[in-house]
Amino acid sequence: AVAPQTEVLSELREMRSFIAEQLNAMAWFDGVRRSPVQSTLLRRMMSAGFSPGLARLIVSRVPADCAEDQASSFMTRALAHNLPCDPGNDLLDKGGIFALVGPTGVGKTTSTAKIAARFALKHGSQSVGLVTVDAYRIGGQDQLRSYGRMLGVPVHVAHDAATLADFLHLYMNKKLVLIDTAGVAQRDERVDELLASLSSSVVRKLVVLNAASQAETIDEVVGAYRAGQAAGVVLSKIDEAVKLGGALDCVIRHRLKLVGVANGQRVPEDWIAPDPAGLVAAAFAARSAPTFDIEERELALVFQPDARRGAAAGLGGAHA
Repeated sequence: AVAPQTEVLSELREMRSFIAEQLNAMAWFDGVRRSPVQSTLLRRMMSAGFSPGLARLIVSRVPADCAEDQASSFMTRALAHNLPCDPGNDLLDKGGIFALVGPTGVGKTTSTAKIAARFALKHGSQSVGLVTVDAYRIGGQDQLRSYGRMLGVPVHVAHDAATLADFLHLYMNKKLVLIDTAGVAQRDERVDELLASLSSSVVRKLVVLNAASQAETIDEVVGAYRAGQAAGVVLSKIDEAVKLGGALDCVIRHRLKLVGVANGQRVPEDWIAPDPAGLVAAAFAARSAPTFDIEERELALVFQPDARRGAAAGLGGAHA
């Protein structure tokens, strides 16, 4: 008899917590609707691609009676302040051994070439070594070899972990060694296998995130590739992104370290050091199709209590 009582009490606590959360959300949004400035900021953030959760967190810290220009400045400063970047550009100054990982088509090979080219321009081509372990994609090895010839940098193909270790030993005097890896979708079981093959303590991982992807997809990639444990992330294809806010939102929420930004296909021109203020400004400067813009009257639909969620919370235990 004790077990059923415990389950009932647990369900009641969950329901009480849920109801309190929804009441707080309703009270908060009611206050926002009474403040034109906060309402405008909320709509701007969500139209730029930022999540409702982050938008609420930022807007809730803006005084309701604040002037719109001051509130807008507060919002952009808060976002930039919380966007972790590598301002000193340690990647191009100090070097190291890095493996670029991520799903197919995010720009790993091109980003590898851009980093190598930038480093070679600064420290000399003799200071760089390239390795590819991409055995899946047809032409992937040839593409990196082509970049290597252009830069005067040696490129080797590693077919397994043992061969990779041999090449890393061969490159032990290089200041920067970059490993281009096979693209594996974030839902593919081979992600764990790929990460395990790069588990050497000397290899640091850089997760490449496609800024043009949906925010939900980027979130999945961050989780699957354990970006929080990586040395940093590269934000690619920002020139293709209609909304940049979703990608920046993921970087902020997961506290990822942004080490570089790719904004085109040219090597090495389309590689820029991460600038928090510049990226936030770009997110709000982007213009999406009016069809997908959020109007003030639609904000209530985003923040209103979800009846279905309430039902699930109340009935979850009954089906367990």
